Amino acid sequence: MRILLTGGGTGGHICPALAAAEALAQAGHHFTYVGTRSGLEARAVPAAGYPIVYLPSRPVSRKLSPDALLALAVTGAGVVAAYRLLARERPDAVLTTGGYAGVALGIAAAARRVPLLLFEPNAVPGRANLLMSRWARRIAIAYAECAPHFGPAAQGRITVTGTPVRRDIGQGDRAAARAAFGLAPERFTLLVVGGSAGARSLNQAVVAAAPVLLAEGVQILHQTGRAHLATVRAATSALEGRGYLPVAYLEKMGEAYAAADLILCRAGASTLAEVTACGLPAILVPYPYAVADHQTFNARALANAGAGCLIPDRDLTPARLIEAVRAFAQDPQERHRAAVASRSLARPDAAKQIVQLLEQL
Repeated sequence: MRILLTGGGTGGHICPALAAAEALAQAGHHFTYVGTRSGLEARAVPAAGYPIVYLPSRPVSRKLSPDALLALAVTGAGVVAAYRLLARERPDAVLTTGGYAGVALGIAAAARRVPLLLFEPNAVPGRANLLMSRWARRIAIAYAECAPHFGPAAQGRITVTGTPVRRDIGQGDRAAARAAFGLAPERFTLLVVGGSAGARSLNQAVVAAAPVLLAEGVQILHQTGRAHLATVRAATSALEGRGYLPVAYLEKMGEAYAAADLILCRAGASTLAEVTACGLPAILVPYPYAVADHQTFNARALANAGAGCLIPDRDLTPARLIEAVRAFAQDPQERHRAAVASRSLARPDAAKQIVQLLEQL
């Protein structure tokens, strides 16, 4: 089969798309990634060694404004370019994992009657996927709770697959991973990931809590986001060499997960799929402005299963963070229980299922 694969803007859409790409390649199918030059995919897809073509695209605001009108015009140009791309490539199917980057290709696929498989990673679907669901031949979802949002007419086209993750996730060696980052081999390790762009509230809490945590034997691997690295480094210069490692972006997430005993993170679906694939206990701080508060729904599924704890963003103080880390760092049995619960939520065959759905279109 020949597949056009799209989904982008942020890591939440790109990570499952890259996992699906890996499974497609393993199954012997040919694919091309379709994205935007402004999204994270412009760097992540070539870095993974996959071909990519770019379409004009911009997120469209719900409010009428000059910027919204410009975004509509750009999206219209993207639809025309996508239509031409489909005519040239003649794919057997299109897979979209959501995000504004995939809208133009989804609309063009519907116009050319190319079979469309839509994947929704969150408990509450985004606007792009809700729009495209009316044309999708099949809809794959990560959470069963998501299904009603697509309406009664779509229910017969929905399959719960879980979120696909790359093969290297959950396969790393702890000792080798810690050595690669220059971390101490035996210290309790906290991994901090605020999403592909970082998270200011997580950064601020970690910077304030770090001196106490380091003094208690915790070492910290901290993805700050590129925009925040300089600020974080300036605030933590006195911690250099004491077990605190801030980095702008972690290219090798498999190694980062392998190095960790505990993760502090947002609750995007792709992050949680990777966390459960690794069996990591998690301190979850949902992004408070996510569409329909879907990250809180995502986080509750893990917290209710005993795989970690949920702290609302407004309640994330340095003291609350220190308390949460201590609960895992100082209690190996609790850490083990949470790790087992986390791994029990993993869906290791999700990528394979998505490939099978594409083959059935």
